[in-house]
Amino acid sequence: MERWEGRVALVTGASMGIGAELCRVLLQHGMIVVGCARSVEKIKSIVEEDAMKNSPGRLVAIRCDLTKESDILSMFQEIRQIFGRVDVCINNAGLGYEEPLLTGSTSEFRNMLDVNVMALCICSKLAVQLMQENGDDGQIIHISRYSAFLGIKYRQPVPELTSIAARSAWFEPWPKDSREN
Repeated sequence: MERWEGRVALVTGASMGIGAELCRVLLQHGMIVVGCARSVEKIKSIVEEDAMKNSPGRLVAIRCDLTKESDILSMFQEIRQIFGRVDVCINNAGLGYEEPLLTGSTSEFRNMLDVNVMALCICSKLAVQLMQENGDDGQIIHISRYSAFLGIKYRQPVPELTSIAARSAWFEPWPKDSREN
């Protein structure tokens, strides 16, 4: 992790769960962490935790509603202005509704697709563009929930819908020197 010390990592869905824990680990390894979520209070509280007070990293919380492309564009503009780079983009944000296809609402499906697919694609695109501008050997990491692959009954409107849609974005060739996990 030494090569990542002082470098910039973006973590979406950073206010709780896996996203908050990713922020903690990256901070402990000396990274500059940009955590984004719709509410930033929980992200800001991470650095106040006793275990984090002496961590060598730095945390910047940015409010971003990933269902809104304008928020994502603004977030990346802020990252560009403050740091001029992003070295790691961790697409962690995700959501699901418990309604099946036949009874679920279209607005819930659209919201789920906006966060789970569109935001992932937009954040990845903008992160790779920033990485290329800096000649960076950065990383794009996608965090997926187990249910995205299993399609647990009533957890998603269509089994595997999220993972199929996200994987389809990768059929377009990425630059040869890019790496996504």
